[in-house]
Amino acid sequence: MINLLPIILVLLVALIIIIFLKSNKQQKVNKIITNELNAATTAKIQAEKELFHLEKNVTEYENAKLNYEEKNKKIWLMNEQVYIEKKKVDEQNENLITEKNKLETEKKKVEERVKKLWLQSTAIHTEKEKINILKLEIEEKHQSIKDSIDYARVIQLAILPPLTEIQQIFPNSFVFFNPRDVVSGDFYWFASLNEKECIIAAADCTGHGVPGAFMSMIGNTLLNEIVNDKKIHAPDEILNTLNTSIRAALKQDDEGSETRDGMDIAICKYNSETRLLTYSGANRPLYLVQNYENEIGILQEIKANKFPIGGIRMEFEKVFTAHEFQLKTNDCFYIFSDGYADQFGGPRGKKFMTPNFQKLLCQSATENMNVQHQKVEFAFNKWKGNLEQVDDVLVIGVKV
Repeated sequence: MINLLPIILVLLVALIIIIFLKSNKQQKVNKIITNELNAATTAKIQAEKELFHLEKNVTEYENAKLNYEEKNKKIWLMNEQVYIEKKKVDEQNENLITEKNKLETEKKKVEERVKKLWLQSTAIHTEKEKINILKLEIEEKHQSIKDSIDYARVIQLAILPPLTEIQQIFPNSFVFFNPRDVVSGDFYWFASLNEKECIIAAADCTGHGVPGAFMSMIGNTLLNEIVNDKKIHAPDEILNTLNTSIRAALKQDDEGSETRDGMDIAICKYNSETRLLTYSGANRPLYLVQNYENEIGILQEIKANKFPIGGIRMEFEKVFTAHEFQLKTNDCFYIFSDGYADQFGGPRGKKFMTPNFQKLLCQSATENMNVQHQKVEFAFNKWKGNLEQVDDVLVIGVKV
């Protein structure tokens, strides 16, 4: 029989060894497990901490994300507004650039204009110096002409008959003589034939000022020649001769003559003893005021021949008509130029007109001639007011 004891012992020893080894290994394993557990616990704790921090970070992230989204939304809205504003700014910039280009163009134009103006200014300055020189020359010539015209006025007034001479025959008379310029185209003429007879005339020459004054000098000279030298005393014959003399003096009947100057005239011859008045007129009438009713005279107009002395050539021969009137005490007669009635003035700037002139003479005819003179002058100046005088004015009034 086999001895099992050694085998059993061996087995026991082996078993003990296995148990020991197993126990030892278990301890190691346990130790390892414990260490692993400890490590796992530590890792868990660490993971929990990290998870806590992560959750905290996530919350913060979520909050930050919300804040970011809110800010982003605001920024987007702001960007949209900024875009709109930027678009406006861009448009404004484009407009400004356009305006700038326009201004640059205008600037160039202005510079060109300035350059031209500078050149013009230089030229103007040069011309101004020339003008100043011419101005001085003109002023000197103007003064010389003015002095000449003033002296011509002295001469013209000198050839007019003195009022004292007229009033020797017509003690109750007036002459309202108001030239438009320094010298006049109107003139009055008087000649005493003897102690009882005289001739008086009121003439209105073509134009006024210097041209009219020249004609008045010619007319005055020819009347002196006709009446004083040739002894022609009938008013109609005086005018017939005056017409022929004027046409001859101005060569109006010569071929190609362009002279159209002449005069309108009313001329009267009066005999203080017989009170016979003889009148003849070339386009200028005679007014007789007689037969007073309620302190107002009745005016009679004696019409003139409808053609002037001199002037354009007529198809018929001019023959002037004589009119005779037997005057009574306080009868008045008036001869005049057309300047009074043609004067503009009054509230509407209209002409004074012939009816108003006739009315004025009728209403003042009962007054003496000094008063009539004052009324005629006052009415004219009042009517004219601040307006310019349009023509020479001459009114001669006589009360017998």
